[in-house]
Amino acid sequence: MKFSKYFKFTILVPALIILAGIIMGIACGGMNLGIDFTGGTMMTIDMGQDFDSNVVVKAFENQGFSAQDIAVTVSGSGAEAQALVKFPDTNDGEKENEIRAAVEDEIQASYPDAAVASTERVGAVAGRELVWNAISSVAIACVLMLIYIWFRFELHFGVTAVAALLLDVAVMMSMVTILRLQINSSFIAAVLTIVGYAINDTIVIFDRIRENRKLVSKKEMGGAQIADKSVLETLPRTINTTITTLLTIVTLYILGVTSIREFALPIIIGLIAGNFTSIFIAPSLWGLWQDRTDAARAAAQSGKKAKK
Repeated sequence: MKFSKYFKFTILVPALIILAGIIMGIACGGMNLGIDFTGGTMMTIDMGQDFDSNVVVKAFENQGFSAQDIAVTVSGSGAEAQALVKFPDTNDGEKENEIRAAVEDEIQASYPDAAVASTERVGAVAGRELVWNAISSVAIACVLMLIYIWFRFELHFGVTAVAALLLDVAVMMSMVTILRLQINSSFIAAVLTIVGYAINDTIVIFDRIRENRKLVSKKEMGGAQIADKSVLETLPRTINTTITTLLTIVTLYILGVTSIREFALPIIIGLIAGNFTSIFIAPSLWGLWQDRTDAARAAAQSGKKAKK
């Protein structure tokens, strides 16, 4: 299969997703930022027994909050079970006390031993610092990867690998915007995880490209042809690795609690995006770029010989 031949079509897939994400973000007033970034209130509820988090969410919905505004994290089990609930700040102490009492009464109807242990406000300043740290981490990681791949391979390999990696992150953010998933610290962790994971498949393919370049001359096969050959040779490994990882993450998403699902779903999106770019985007981009570079060098050498 000639992957590089259809590069103009395959690049349209992530491009359209990113475009759709931008349009959705504009139409909906931006991304669905969670309390970690906008600020809010954290309530800790001692449940006294294992519980259904939907009961807690329902109690807050009855106080006028939407389900998307509520984030419930389960901590402990049995008598030590707790519900850590994040919800938008009301900026009204009296209103907050009313919500606390009403929520406690409603939850106690299902879990008599439940009691609100503490309530504290979360500032948005920490969220801005978290975003900045995440952006800095991704930028530093990309620069170091570029330098390392440039040193071990060539500059073309490094640039295309980092470009594919940034494309994965952009697709992740676009899909989260389209699906209106909440952006919180779990999403930041998922992005950083994909940045570290997605580069592996690309490097495996690039390593095979380097090996194949040593086995054939430029006259026999061009850069795009070598890239296609290398993708086909590593395709079973790439697909098997991705499927194995997806099975685990999908299982966690299906069986996990809300906090785990918030982390698992962006990971699933990132894995699929990373697999797509590793197969269809990065190798083809390298091959086409390499062919243009070789053609430019050949033309320059021909021009020098003609002058002589």
